[in-house]
Amino acid sequence: MNRRKFVVVSTVMMAVLAAAVAGMALYSSYVVKASIPALPEALAWLPADTQAVFGMNVQKFVASPIYARFEERHGRDIAHDLGEFTARTGVDPRRDISYVVGAGRVLDGPKGEGVAIAVGHFNTTAITTFIQTHGSPVKVDYKGVSILMIPENSDYKVDKGIAFIGESEIALGELESLKQVLDVRSGSASGIMTSGTLGPMLRALNPDEMFWFAGDAARIVAKAPANTPFAETASALLTVSGVLNLTDAVTGKITATARDEDSARKLADVARGAVALGQLAGESHPEVAELLTGINVTQEKNDIRLVVNFPVELLDRLGQAKPIGIPVGINVVEAARGLSTDKRTPQPSGPK
Repeated sequence: MNRRKFVVVSTVMMAVLAAAVAGMALYSSYVVKASIPALPEALAWLPADTQAVFGMNVQKFVASPIYARFEERHGRDIAHDLGEFTARTGVDPRRDISYVVGAGRVLDGPKGEGVAIAVGHFNTTAITTFIQTHGSPVKVDYKGVSILMIPENSDYKVDKGIAFIGESEIALGELESLKQVLDVRSGSASGIMTSGTLGPMLRALNPDEMFWFAGDAARIVAKAPANTPFAETASALLTVSGVLNLTDAVTGKITATARDEDSARKLADVARGAVALGQLAGESHPEVAELLTGINVTQEKNDIRLVVNFPVELLDRLGQAKPIGIPVGINVVEAARGLSTDKRTPQPSGPK
């Protein structure tokens, strides 16, 4: 099975999973309930050793103004592609997917692994038929669930698979990650809600958020190469979480917790410095200046908070703007010295 076919098959099952990461689940004006009453049960099936977790309220996104704007501009292409997709698989993401959750962890070296679960209503027979028509999947039965492992290339290496957990959940990931999910679901292994780090963060989530994420930053950073930019500063991070909503405005909040107050101050300086560098380009890029006025960085003891709020139409203007040039020789921490949280004009420390 060649790479092109593998991509097609994977996309058939997990188009919305990709959308959860990239914000690209843009497939209709179907009128839906804007939120669900609680986080999906499938969230609790994610493995206990998860280092990062994300979620997407798909139906709320599909019902959002930003989705409607995209469909208005690209409706003809969407209708064609989605029509073919639905006809061949029986899956209409705008109607059949309600929520997506995913988990990942960093391994030694550059590798990582993870799993994602789509929650909704699926025609598993149609999906299985489509996959079998486009390749020769290897079937693995585990804990009463059928997993289809899909060859990625000519040597029939089967790293990724699809698990049909039921009519309401479909999972995608490496075989071991899928098995871990099924172990948790069957009660033979502990799930993410038992994690002393991520569990409390997830229990505090508002299920009405459109996008959210949470991470055990200390464990993730520990696996990062030593020469990563800001590696020393980032090593002080313990956790990070955030939410994002796209309505008439783009609103979001990211909260990072450092191991001590001094480390939090340094991390806040880095964040303010990044904002300051962008403000240096504000005179020639008014869209960037407007965007940055909607970003506020604060520190309270060990916590660093970044709040975002700007009109959604600004995204259109940013997409049409010229590339931004950052002055050479500017250090983000030095730049931060000219930017306080009360949004005074920054004092650049390098040449324009």
